Amino acid sequence: MMTQAFAGKITGKITDEKTGETVIGAVITVKNTEKGSVSDVDGNYVIDIADGSYVLEVKYLGYTTKEIEGVVVKGEEVTTANVTIKEAGSSQTLKEVVVRSSLKKENISALYTIQKNAASVSDGISADVIRRSPDRSTGEVLKRVSGTTIQDNKFVIVRGLSDRYNTALIDNAILPSTEPNRKAFSFDIIPSAMIDNIVITKSATPDLPGDFAGGVINILTKETPDKNYNTISLGTSYNTASTGKVFKSGYRSSTDFLGFDDGARKMPSNFPSQQSVQGLTRQQSIVALNSLNNNFTVKEHTALPGINLQAAMGRAYALKNSNKLGFSAAITYNHTENIKPSLLRQYDNLNVVDNVYNYSTNLGALLNVGYYFGGNKILFKSLYNRIFDDNFLYREGYNIGTSANVRYYAFDLVQKSLLKTSLEGEHQLGKGQSKFGWLLSFNNVINDQPDQRKVAYSTSLSTGDNAYYADNTTLGKANNRLFSYLNEDIYNGSAYYALPFKMFNNKNSLKVGVFGQQRTRDFYNRYLGPTYDYLAPNANNEDRTRDLEHLYSADVINSGVYRLEDITSDDDAYKATATTLAGYAMFDNKFTDKLRLVWGARFESYSLDLRNRTGAVHVNPVWNDLLPSANFSYSLTEKANIRASYFRSVARPELREVAPMSYYDYEMNAVVNGNPDLQRSLIDNFDLRYEWFPNPGEILSASVFYKQFTNTLENYIYGDNSSYDVKPMNYKSARNIGVEAEIRKSLGFISENSFLKDMSFYVNAAYIKSVVKMDSFQNVAAKAIDERQLSGQSPYTINASLSYAGMEGKLNLNVLYNVIGQRLYYVGQGRLGNVYESPRNLLDFQASYAVNKRSEFRLNVKDILSNPYRYYFDQDSDGKFVKQTISNQQIDNQKDWVFQQYRPGTTFSLTYTYKF
Repeated sequence: MMTQAFAGKITGKITDEKTGETVIGAVITVKNTEKGSVSDVDGNYVIDIADGSYVLEVKYLGYTTKEIEGVVVKGEEVTTANVTIKEAGSSQTLKEVVVRSSLKKENISALYTIQKNAASVSDGISADVIRRSPDRSTGEVLKRVSGTTIQDNKFVIVRGLSDRYNTALIDNAILPSTEPNRKAFSFDIIPSAMIDNIVITKSATPDLPGDFAGGVINILTKETPDKNYNTISLGTSYNTASTGKVFKSGYRSSTDFLGFDDGARKMPSNFPSQQSVQGLTRQQSIVALNSLNNNFTVKEHTALPGINLQAAMGRAYALKNSNKLGFSAAITYNHTENIKPSLLRQYDNLNVVDNVYNYSTNLGALLNVGYYFGGNKILFKSLYNRIFDDNFLYREGYNIGTSANVRYYAFDLVQKSLLKTSLEGEHQLGKGQSKFGWLLSFNNVINDQPDQRKVAYSTSLSTGDNAYYADNTTLGKANNRLFSYLNEDIYNGSAYYALPFKMFNNKNSLKVGVFGQQRTRDFYNRYLGPTYDYLAPNANNEDRTRDLEHLYSADVINSGVYRLEDITSDDDAYKATATTLAGYAMFDNKFTDKLRLVWGARFESYSLDLRNRTGAVHVNPVWNDLLPSANFSYSLTEKANIRASYFRSVARPELREVAPMSYYDYEMNAVVNGNPDLQRSLIDNFDLRYEWFPNPGEILSASVFYKQFTNTLENYIYGDNSSYDVKPMNYKSARNIGVEAEIRKSLGFISENSFLKDMSFYVNAAYIKSVVKMDSFQNVAAKAIDERQLSGQSPYTINASLSYAGMEGKLNLNVLYNVIGQRLYYVGQGRLGNVYESPRNLLDFQASYAVNKRSEFRLNVKDILSNPYRYYFDQDSDGKFVKQTISNQQIDNQKDWVFQQYRPGTTFSLTYTYKF
C-alpha cells in the first residue's frame, strides 16, 4: 500500500567522509517530527514532508551522529541534503558524539567527497551541463569532455585514440558496434535529453572491460526521479546550407517521415535466389526486374526546417518502510533535411563535385523502472532508438583517366536501430556494507539497406559524341543494386561481490566479479542489377542515353534488352559468434587517511567463430589475456590529489574487419576490405595526474600519460588509376605520450559584487605526440617513411566555454568553442599519400530564458563559423595542405589532392519546453 505523498521532499545521499563510499542503512530522521527514512543500497534516501525549516539527524552504527541545520522545504520543490558521516574513533565507542553542520556546508562536503574519491582517472559531464549546451545528441555532448573529440560528428576519440580503442556502455552494459564496417558506436542515436550523466574513465580498474586504451564511455540514462514531472518540448531549426534550398531525393514512401520504410524498397520474397539467376531465361529476367522498385525519379522540393519533439514523464511513489518505486519515460522525434553542397573531390584522375542530400528521421524511446526495498534495488532499463537516413548523391565532373565527363547517381536508404534492455540488482548482505550486484542485458542492433542503387553515366570526349551513356553493359560494385542486412544480438551477464574490511586501521574493500558476453551477428550483402544485352533482338544503343527516370522504365525492360545479373560472392555474407568470459579481483586499500591504492587484475578470454556463406572460410582466433591494473592516489590536502596509474588493455578487431569480404563505398570511390589475419593489440598505459578542487563544481587538473602499443590496428589506403582499396592491418608498435590540462572556475573571485559572480569559464586542452614505426617496405607517395603519427589521433584538442547564469537562474547564456589538430584519417600506401583531416574551429552559442517555473525558451546557434570540413591526400608528405591549381583538368600527382571538402552551414534552433 502506498503512503500519502506530501508536496515537498528532502532527498540526498549518505557517504563515508573518508572513502567516498555510499553508506547503506543509515537512519535519517527529521527532528521533532515522525518523519524519517533509511538510506538504500546506493546511499540514497527520500523523505516526504510539508513546507518548513527542519533539522536532519543522521545515525549509523560505528559512526558519529550528525545533525544538519537549515533544511528548508518550499512548495513542490525537492531539497537536496547530501551528508558525509565519519567513523567514530575508539574513544567514542561508549559515548554518543553529535557533530552539527549546515545544509550548505554538507552539500559542499559531499561534492568534494565524490570528486576526490574516484578510484581512477576520469572525467564526466552532468545532466545540468548538458541542458545548458546546444547539444541534441550524445555525440555532440561528448566533445565537451576533457581530452575527447568527435569524428564524423558521432564517433568518439578519447585522448587522440580512434573509436576502436574505446568502449561504450549504457547503464553499465556493454554496447555493440552500430556500424557494420568498423568497431564504433554511433553516439548520435542517443538524444541528450535521455541522459542523466556521462562518465569517461581513462585509467582502468579490474571491474571495467579490458578492451580499451582511450576511455570507457558510460552513459547513464535517467533513473527513478525524486518527484513527479511531465515535460513537453517543441523545437525547430534552420540550417544556412540546407533549409529553403532545393532538396533532391529518390523514391519516397508515405511512412518515411515517421522513420519507417513501408516495404516498397525491399526485395520481393519470391525474387530469384542468387544461385538461380544465372540460368534465367530472358522472359524470367523481365519478370524479376519488373518486380523490383524501378522508380528512379529524382524528386525536388524545398528543404524543410528541422523538427524536434520530446515528451518525458516521471513518477515517484513512497511505500511503507521507506521503500520506494518510480519510473522515468521519454520519447523523442527529430527530423532534418540537410545538404552537403558542392562537396569537392580532386584526387588522382578525378575532378568532381558531389551534392549530397540527407533526409533523416530519428525516433527514440526510454523506459526506466526502479524498485527500492530495504537494502536492495531492482532496476529495469530499456532504450530504443531508430535512425532513418535516406541519402541521395549526385556527382558531376571529369575523369582524367578515361578522358570522360561523368554523372553519377546513388540512392541509399540506411535504417539503423538499437534496442537495449537490462535488468540489474544490488543487495546489501547482512547488516554491514557488503554488497552483491548482478546485471543481465540484451542488445539488438539492426543495420538495413533495402535497395542501395548506383547508376553511372559517361561521355567520351575523344569520340566527339556528346551524349551521356549509362555504364550498364557490365555489372560491378560501383554500378549495381545492393540489398544489405545486419542483425546482431548481444547477451551480457555479470555479477560481483564487494566486501569491506578493516586494515591499517582504515576501511578497505575487496571486490570480485565475473562477466560473460555472447555476440551473434548475421550479415549479408547481395549485389545484382540489370545489364544491357547487345545481342537482344530489340537492342538499340540509344536506350543507354535515356535519362535516369526512364532508363529502367517498364517499356524498355519488357523489350528484353536487359538481363538480370547477380555478382554476389560467397564472401559477401558471414555469420559470427564472439564470446568473452572474464573474471576479476580488485582491492581498494587505504593505508592512511591520505594514501590509497586500488589494484588487481582482470582475466579475459575471447573466442571468435566467423564463417562465410558456405563455411569454407573459417576465422577462429582465441585470445587469453591477463590485464593487471593499479591506481595510486595521495591526498595532498582536503582539496587536492595526486594520482598515478598503470594498466594493461587490449584492442580487438571488429567482426567485419576480420571477415574476408569487400564492399564498395560510393562516396569515397573506394573498396573496403577485411583482413582475416588481424591480431589483437596489447597496450600498456601509464598516467600521472594532479587535481585541485578549489570550490564545489570547480576543478584545476593537469595530467601526463604514456601508452605503448604492440600490433596497433589501423586502416590504410592503396590502389592505382583512381580505383582505391581500404584495408585494416597490424603495425608492429607505436607509442603515445600526451599532456592534458583542465580548469573550471567561477569568475566571482575577480569581483564578488558584480555580474562576474554569475559567470564561469571552462577550458581543457590536450597535446599528444604519437609515433608509429613503419616497416621498411612501406612507402608513402613514393617517399620512404619510417615513422608517422597514429591514425585517428589529433595532436592537440581545445574545448572552452564561457557561461552566465543571471536573474536568479532564469537567464542562461553559454558560448562554446572546440578545435582539434590535424589528424591522420587513412595511412597512405605506395603512390598514395596519407589522408589527413584538417583542423576546423567550432563555435556554438546558447541562450535560455525561463519565463516561469514551467516554461522555458532555448535558442541555439551551432557551428557559427561554418569552417569547411577538409580531408586531403598529402602527396608531398609535408603534413600541410596546399591547394593546387588544376589546369586543363590535369591534377599534379606531386601536390596535395582534395579527398573531400565541404561547408556544413550554421544551424539555428529554437525550442520551447513546458513542465507540468
